[in-house]
Amino acid sequence: MNIKYLVSSVLLSFLSIYSFSQNVVNQTKDTTTKVNWKAGVTYIKDTAEQCSTQWASKVLDFSSQYSKYKRSAKMALGWPNAMFPGGESDAAWSVKAKNGQEDTKPGFIKVGFEKPMKIRQVVVCENNAPGAITEVIIYGTKKGEEETVYKAQPKALQQKTRVLNIFLPEISKFYVSAVKVKLDQVKVPGWNQIDAIGISDCQRDTVKVKINLVPKLVFSNKPENLGPNINSIYDEVAPFISPDGKTLYFVRKKHPENIGGFNDEDDIWYSTLVDSQWTKAQNIGYPLNNKYSNFVQSVTPDGNALLLGNVYNKDGSMSAGVSISYRTVNGWSFPQKQIIDNFYNKSPYANYFLSNDGRVLFMAIERKDSYGGLDLYVSFLKSENHWSEPKNLGPVVNTIMNDYSPFLAADGVTLYYSTEGYPGYGKADIFVTKRLDDTWTNWTLPQNLGPVLNSEKADAKYNIPASGKYAYFSSEKNSIGGSDIFRIKLPEKAKPKPVVLISGRVLNDRTNEPVAAKIYVEELPSGKEVAIARTDPKTGKFKIVLPAGKKYGFRAVAKGFFDMNKNIDLTDVKEYTEIEDEIMRIGPVEVGQVVRLNNIFFEFGKAVLKPESFPELDRTVKFLKNNPTLMIEIAGHTDNVGSATYNQKLSQARAQAVADYLIQHGIDAKRLVVKGYGESRPIAFNNTEEGRAMNRRVEFKVLKK
Repeated sequence: MNIKYLVSSVLLSFLSIYSFSQNVVNQTKDTTTKVNWKAGVTYIKDTAEQCSTQWASKVLDFSSQYSKYKRSAKMALGWPNAMFPGGESDAAWSVKAKNGQEDTKPGFIKVGFEKPMKIRQVVVCENNAPGAITEVIIYGTKKGEEETVYKAQPKALQQKTRVLNIFLPEISKFYVSAVKVKLDQVKVPGWNQIDAIGISDCQRDTVKVKINLVPKLVFSNKPENLGPNINSIYDEVAPFISPDGKTLYFVRKKHPENIGGFNDEDDIWYSTLVDSQWTKAQNIGYPLNNKYSNFVQSVTPDGNALLLGNVYNKDGSMSAGVSISYRTVNGWSFPQKQIIDNFYNKSPYANYFLSNDGRVLFMAIERKDSYGGLDLYVSFLKSENHWSEPKNLGPVVNTIMNDYSPFLAADGVTLYYSTEGYPGYGKADIFVTKRLDDTWTNWTLPQNLGPVLNSEKADAKYNIPASGKYAYFSSEKNSIGGSDIFRIKLPEKAKPKPVVLISGRVLNDRTNEPVAAKIYVEELPSGKEVAIARTDPKTGKFKIVLPAGKKYGFRAVAKGFFDMNKNIDLTDVKEYTEIEDEIMRIGPVEVGQVVRLNNIFFEFGKAVLKPESFPELDRTVKFLKNNPTLMIEIAGHTDNVGSATYNQKLSQARAQAVADYLIQHGIDAKRLVVKGYGESRPIAFNNTEEGRAMNRRVEFKVLKK
């Protein structure tokens, strides 16, 4: 089955600001949230008033429901998500339909709460045709604890929605564990719907339905149409910007130059930014485009790999899943299927996203443990093209409705996504949340990015480059034809944590020619692998995006070459930074070849290895085990500070410390020759600190292959 991307008919309308009269405020109070497994966010504590509000967490009974999923009884669980902009919604409960009309029998729904509490008010949110509620009853934890707190005749109201706040004259006599709402929907025109039911011990103010906005988020710039080189009279949708902000991939629908012509629903096109101008868009061609639905889901920081929706089969067909294509000397490779343990998707739609470090695969799919429709999951890289079983991100991110279009910022913490399950401006809004730990299930309460980015429609496919300077999206408003690609400059409040974009090249140390290599990045001193990049085989160029504030070690690996290592200190970087022209020269494995071990650190004036040296030494152990016939000389060198005798002894001791480590980890001592050269073989002048640092080094030389 060919799986279309979720936003095939879901276009961003960032320019449309929808106005309504409900109470919409920034949530600036200090609140804490408790999460219930089934119903998402159900417990909100208002520390300003020292009171709490709970939304229903389970369905106990109901008269009927529209269907088992859409407009089902469980849609009344959790906090309100259909009140804005109001009107009929699949995310709220309706009674059963007969011949396209509401059931003529009076309806009811009874819901339970995770934490029984004494209350001062009951809250019922009616998102469509309000006024049908005739009675509200509260129940306690013990048999016989029951009280009617509201009675009324059904009456059609003029407003579109209603938040019915029922205040008790005094605090309830028992701990309330359930609420039953009765209604006579026949006497109120339209489909009466209940979005949420809550209880609260707040007495000074009514419980209000709010859109949880990013506080004080103000856009000072208007959206910018990217112009006729990208946009046409046809639909341009699903844009994806490369992390360096210089290549834009997008989908062009039913264009005459698509692989299948007018009948070809979705082809991948791209444009590059040259001298601040976008070049004329080009069809990316075979093998990434065929007669089926083709779309880019992620671009790696080096620009040399694309994550693509669907599995490309050799017979030309497509099937459910995700693939990766790599840049080669001859163009893009045939997409490789990504093997995901126990992968299945109950939905005909899917989204994917690959983190900048290449180690976390996001997906919006529906599985047995999903909270509603599409949920966000992550899989972790096990080996090349092989991923762990999908793990649900949990009930703070995921809701009983569709949650999709994930985009993890380059900081590895800030997640943007679209959801129908939280209060917003339309069918689905773009929210931001931040990861709190490495479980990938603990997240901050999602915040809405506001009416400039969200509209009355379903908004999705939000993505930004590493700089966080612009957000890219598609919209029908102010377009050349159908839907066009736009960008908008982001205020600081909307940007993720700062990162560093590092660009460089890997060259053959002998010939100065480019090398097709992989770049592995480790966090120091832990040695934890945090990123993988590939060089462009034609140019040897690579790009890597790393979170600021840490130290890293780089390792270039290529077949037939020694590994090359460098380290970089980003601990003092506080804002987005670009570091260019990092040259990594790797030498072929030849007798006489000398290789510097860059990430070797000793205590000052001693031959005691620091822990941050161990990852580099472990890689050397692995290299020697993979090349069991090699014999090497381990050479220690110093600067000219101190006497020549002292420096010779220190260099010998440090070289021996490295050899001892290798021997302790399984390398035969007969394969190693240890030599200290002191200050006798400098590779730089000793009259600067930089030069002296270059001269303080440990190298190994191949004596025998």
